[in-house]
Amino acid sequence: MAALAPGRLLAAALAFALWGGWALLANGGPEHPEALTAGLLQGSASALITLLMAVCATALFHRLPGPILRVALPPLLIVSVSFSALWVAHSLHATPALWATIVPPSSLAFVYCLYLTLSLARETRQLPPELPPHD
Repeated sequence: MAALAPGRLLAAALAFALWGGWALLANGGPEHPEALTAGLLQGSASALITLLMAVCATALFHRLPGPILRVALPPLLIVSVSFSALWVAHSLHATPALWATIVPPSSLAFVYCLYLTLSLARETRQLPPELPPHD
């Protein structure tokens, strides 16, 4: 499966460390139990989102009509769903600094997902008409 490619596994591990560490610090540091929970929750969610984002963005890109929808809609949909899921999960776990925990990783996810769809659009324009775009 493309989501489990070695490069993506490394990216997921880095996302776990970066955004889990960020959530830990944003919620008071390791001496606070709720900060540890927030860090583990955010790190795990970020790793999973990292594994799925490129696969979902590519699949949506190839199924949508028109260049504007193909570029803009996948990042909006993916980040809306992931942001909502993070909000629910952190709300249920009573994360103290909820917004500071989820806004930075979601913002970066949007920028990265937009970069992916712009790259796919550029690749698609460079292919001859008889060759389908690759995943």
